[in-house]
Amino acid sequence: MGHYKEIFQQKRLVLDGAMGTELERVLPPNSAALPSSSPLWSGQVLVSNPELVEEVHLDYINAGADMVITNTYQTSYASLNKYAGYDMEKSTKLWELAVEAAKNAVKKSGRNDVIVAGSIGPYATVLANGSEYTGDYQGATYDDIVKYHTPLFEFYDKSDADIICIETIPNFTELQVVIDMMKKYQSKEYFIAINPQSTSALSDGTSLTKVAELFATIEDDSRFLGVGINCTNYDYIEKIIEYFGNFSLLIYPNLGFVYDTAVHKFVPKSIHESSWENAVKAWLKHDNVRAVGGCCSTTPVEIKTVAKAISECNK
Repeated sequence: MGHYKEIFQQKRLVLDGAMGTELERVLPPNSAALPSSSPLWSGQVLVSNPELVEEVHLDYINAGADMVITNTYQTSYASLNKYAGYDMEKSTKLWELAVEAAKNAVKKSGRNDVIVAGSIGPYATVLANGSEYTGDYQGATYDDIVKYHTPLFEFYDKSDADIICIETIPNFTELQVVIDMMKKYQSKEYFIAINPQSTSALSDGTSLTKVAELFATIEDDSRFLGVGINCTNYDYIEKIIEYFGNFSLLIYPNLGFVYDTAVHKFVPKSIHESSWENAVKAWLKHDNVRAVGGCCSTTPVEIKTVAKAISECNK
């Protein structure tokens, strides 16, 4: 069993919250670095204002996060090359900067137990059309998706990140790709987070029953930390959990916001009666929920609420 898997089994962990929407919140509304102004999303801030990325990481750690996820979600080599003209050398330096920002935040926090997870985002990021929420990859093949993922997989396999986080996967073919690729890159423990946009199916419409069956093929991999569920509406989580009772779960949903492809912004989806605090406490009643945090529109305030709830569970 891996080192981090033991930690997950010993106690529940607090994950961090949103990076992109948090940077949108703290940057001036006329800033050229606003994530919503760039197809690189939060990666644009890493390029222009890396100190702000470090500050956001530190804010989450100070709010109680036991894990921070690097700001490389939208900075695949394909995306950097397509939208910023980066070559591989320049891309690698940016990825190193992202890991350094997370590590520096951990050091400044004075804590030595915070896990740094290297983020690998979905193929949707190079399309930059909101397909994280539809799973429509415009005919991309298995091999296309392998080619997209290979540079960051190779980087994180050798990087200073503690674990690998493959997140916001909306497409079943892509899920198969990243599961297969992790059999090749074996230096680190990892989790894979899916993005269901309903209570019963992946974003592309694949049933969660079928998704769980695919995850079962790696259930015995000692490096596999569990199934992540991220960037779905937090009100969906309770029903989604029912499909994954055999797995350790890492839950980090959004606050009921969706990506509007017409205006390229996150907008409110609906008004919810249940509070974030009550939702978190409900998830923690499931023993297999081992980590909780937040995605789009969550802030250190929400993570502080998570930390309090988990602290009570860990007593």
